[in-house]
Amino acid sequence: MSHLSRHRTAADPVALATSATPRPPLVRRIATTLAIWRERSAARRHLAVMDARSLRDVGISQAAATYEGNKPFWYPFGTLR
Repeated sequence: MSHLSRHRTAADPVALATSATPRPPLVRRIATTLAIWRERSAARRHLAVMDARSLRDVGISQAAATYEGNKPFWYPFGTLR
């Protein structure tokens, strides 16, 4: 890198700008988090009422379903095997 190209890059603010997207507003982030938590809660309720045959059909053990169903809604899902 030459002396001139180093100074040109530092002097040009557009060259230093990133292409990252701006962060969503706080209200949208809260709404998204609440929607995710609601989905997790509903999925865990459905998992808790599934019978052994249905769990076998989808490849989930009874122990994994019980463990996952007892987690609070703010914990993400683990692997269900």
